[in-house]
Amino acid sequence: MNAGLGIRIGSVTAAAALDTDPVTSVVKRSALDLRPGAAPSLVELWDRSARHPISGFADRVGDPVELIDDDGRSHRAQDLYATAARALVAEVSAGADSAPTVVVTHPTRWTAYTAEVLGEALDRAGLADVTLVPESVATMRWLEVTRGTQSDGLAVIYDLGASALDVTLVRTGTDAGVVGSGVHSQEFGGAQFDHAIMQYVLDTVSGSQSFEFDPFDPDTVGALVELRARCGQAKEQLSYDTSTSLTVDLPGLHTEVRLVRSEIEELVRASLLASVGVVRDAVAAAGLEVTDIDQVVLVGGSSAIPLVAELISSELRAPVVAGPRPELTVAIGAAILGSDIADATAAEDAASLAAVPTASVASAASAVSAAPMPRPTPRPAPTPTAVQSDAGMSGRKKAGLVAGSVVVLALLAGGGLSVGTALTSDNTAPAESNAEISSTQTPGTTSAVADAQPTTAAPGENDAAAVGSEGAPTTVVNADGTVTQIDPATGAPVTGAPAPAAAPADNGAATVPTIPSVAAPTVPNYQPPAVQVPQAPNVQVPSYQAPTFTNPLPNTANTVDKTLDGVLNLPGQILPIG
Repeated sequence: MNAGLGIRIGSVTAAAALDTDPVTSVVKRSALDLRPGAAPSLVELWDRSARHPISGFADRVGDPVELIDDDGRSHRAQDLYATAARALVAEVSAGADSAPTVVVTHPTRWTAYTAEVLGEALDRAGLADVTLVPESVATMRWLEVTRGTQSDGLAVIYDLGASALDVTLVRTGTDAGVVGSGVHSQEFGGAQFDHAIMQYVLDTVSGSQSFEFDPFDPDTVGALVELRARCGQAKEQLSYDTSTSLTVDLPGLHTEVRLVRSEIEELVRASLLASVGVVRDAVAAAGLEVTDIDQVVLVGGSSAIPLVAELISSELRAPVVAGPRPELTVAIGAAILGSDIADATAAEDAASLAAVPTASVASAASAVSAAPMPRPTPRPAPTPTAVQSDAGMSGRKKAGLVAGSVVVLALLAGGGLSVGTALTSDNTAPAESNAEISSTQTPGTTSAVADAQPTTAAPGENDAAAVGSEGAPTTVVNADGTVTQIDPATGAPVTGAPAPAAAPADNGAATVPTIPSVAAPTVPNYQPPAVQVPQAPNVQVPSYQAPTFTNPLPNTANTVDKTLDGVLNLPGQILPIG
């Protein structure tokens, strides 16, 4: 039975797990070594060689801007991602008995387009049978296997990686599924913790002894990069131990620093408390309350710090679930999904074989070999015109033509449809109508199917095709195309009707005459008479001259002013001023 193999490629680290007992796992850096002449491979987690591998492709899938390696070669991010996945598959399944069923995870926040781009890149890399699933799906599958069937509730996936924090809300139970859009924050991650630890180490060293170095010297820069990597290793070590030692090797300085878990936890406590606020924001954005949280699942390498579980549990008042190695949780869940797919495929194959017993298959095979093979009915080759018309028809139109053809053939077999309208009992159909019908027939129609059938009239008197009813004159179609009416009482032609012509001497069957086509009369073009529209006469509107208005009170304003002046000056005239 094939085992499942799960892969998760993050921004800084890549993990792969094989669903065996015990689980086979590999953790590498998300950086590819593409040196010429060697197979592409992922760099070891703490490998700090002089050659710079190409990295950063996990966050650039679907980006049209390509990445450039040390040799100046350009690469698409999705192709590098697929190459890294292929390298992980080759490394983890090297000693497996059979090829595993591979499941590759991608961030839940990815769009369908990004996932499709990655799927196409995996096909180009030779991983056509790989199944792509969101990381939240793999995480919940791991939770079901390790914790049992989940009841209805709300789970929070707290994924604290090396460079970012992803918070995803997932419904469990009957309404399982992702709730809301989640939160992706680059303000929290293991890289920030490593930087804080390195600052703490440098402060500790500088307080105990004096030293000087040039921060811009290449040797100093390389020594600082090495020191930061060692701080990351010490952080991971303190996730499982209470203390560790760290070597500091800088230009002019070489010493050992002892680190204790409690000291490191104080350095990252404020940041972790702020990350709990991100969880609250994600819950509020989904229209839920913090009290709705039933459990928190810790995922990611930085979630292994014991303080993470302690703060989340106390702040959110919810139980916390974490695996022994949170950096492998998603990969292990994907591996379990791969085993599920392999088991389902094997069950389907077994059911298909069980549906047909071996004895029945053997008897059916012997019966087929003993029975003579029927000779196939020859089928006429289609004409070029028919092929071209079918090629341009829609499926619905072709189905209609086939159905119509079947109906026509059935009517011909039962005698319910005559071939020509001239062969009617009363012989009243004009020739023009026949010509009009024949001119509108096209290849592939029901009339063309009817014409394909052999039409031979029943032989009557004088070996002519006789059509008529009992007691009425019988209409006889002669071989030369003429029509003669025969009196059934005497057997002689009706007076005024042409005599029947001799029948053909080959087989005694009368041939249906060919009715000549009659051109339709030409209808002259009709010219409607011109209609003169009378113009409206010009109407002269007389102009109206308004009468001139004359003020009946001329100089009224002046008179009033003079009167007021006189009234105001009157007291001065009556009373002398002295």
